[in-house]
Amino acid sequence: MKKWMWISIFILLIFVLFCQKQNKEETAILEKSQQTEKISPVAKEIENKIQSAISSLAEGKVDEGANLLLDAVLLTRPSGSWPDNFENSILEAKEQFQDGNIQKGVELISDALQLMKSATDIAKEKAKEETKESEQVQEKDELAPIAELIKDKILKARKEFKEGDADKGVILLLESLLLFSPRID
Repeated sequence: MKKWMWISIFILLIFVLFCQKQNKEETAILEKSQQTEKISPVAKEIENKIQSAISSLAEGKVDEGANLLLDAVLLTRPSGSWPDNFENSILEAKEQFQDGNIQKGVELISDALQLMKSATDIAKEKAKEETKESEQVQEKDELAPIAELIKDKILKARKEFKEGDADKGVILLLESLLLFSPRID
């Protein structure tokens, strides 16, 4: 009888130890997944700048909103990893917006955008965008179609950032800034 009691205690002990080990492994996996799901400080800062830019633009502060969007663009990559002259164009555009020279700022943004895209991509996307934009303008209120287009592009960029496609988000932000000035096509 004592033999059966010791065997059952031994089996119970093995069972308890096995459960503890499995529980520790599950806890470690859970902690690891929670650490990877945390939003990086840079992503949070980009999100905050985009949200502040939307608020500034809604209040009519174009220069402030444009600068916040350009700051968000520069935060998406480390300095030096941009195409040649891209960073300089963005920094010069920021200065132009601060000085109130929107037209010159938009020209610099156009240069930066061309550095991000190849010429064929620009032509294809321009044709697609013009068709989409004309359809969207007809669907929305006629009070401020350009403002709606700018807001839509910024929100799409924000979505791209959340999905992890920073380059597409940067392109959308630059395209939204291009809408600040009339086209000279």
